[in-house]
Amino acid sequence: MRILITGAAGYVGRELTRGLDSQHELRLADVQPLAGEPRFVPADVTRLDDVLRAMEGCDAVVHLAVASGLEGEVEDDAFNQLRFDVNVKGTFNVLEAARRHGLRRVVHTSSIMVAWGYSPSERIAADAPPRTVGTYSLTKGLAEAVCEHFARNHGLSIVCLRIPKPIEPSEPRWQGRRLRPQWLAFADLIQAYQRALTAPGIGFEIVTVVGAAARTRWDLDKAQRLLGFEPAVRLEELGFELGGEREPF
Repeated sequence: MRILITGAAGYVGRELTRGLDSQHELRLADVQPLAGEPRFVPADVTRLDDVLRAMEGCDAVVHLAVASGLEGEVEDDAFNQLRFDVNVKGTFNVLEAARRHGLRRVVHTSSIMVAWGYSPSERIAADAPPRTVGTYSLTKGLAEAVCEHFARNHGLSIVCLRIPKPIEPSEPRWQGRRLRPQWLAFADLIQAYQRALTAPGIGFEIVTVVGAAARTRWDLDKAQRLLGFEPAVRLEELGFELGGEREPF
């Protein structure tokens, strides 16, 4: 399958590229250059012409491009404007390009932050209605609505994956630290994207994937049923201590 990855130069994009590389023909799009990468195409998702050009000839797209704020909340005016441009307008452009090019599948990267406003004591369904907090959460929720619009009105096949922070457990920076129980090993995240790209019978679905922790409130039943997703990495079994969901890191 010929797959366009937007946001390919980012934290998740680089790992996902390595994970999908052996099975698919990849095209890597980002506003940041990927030095020495022949599959790289420069593309700003806020510019429809860029996305149309980058997507030409592809069968599917994994949409990762995001203005997140990295490790902390950013709520100043300038960054909020960027968030709406990239996370909402950018998603619209990716889906409009997918519609025009007739792509078979769109895998949109959402976030469990879309449902972060639920009480810490509540169990959260895989496709729980958004309950947003902050502009990052809000723009990711709006992007899901854009996806639903394109699936319902234009027949696109779209999986919205709500993901937590993914990590590589072997990295030294995580050793000896308490981790959040919802965090997901990159190996399992890559599995989720692989399955979301090929799962049959998809119109529009929102699916949550999180790590396999003994203590979790995020429902994985839909990911298991719809995608056949089974997390294989249990951070507790690797010797990590799990703290609270909102514990600083």
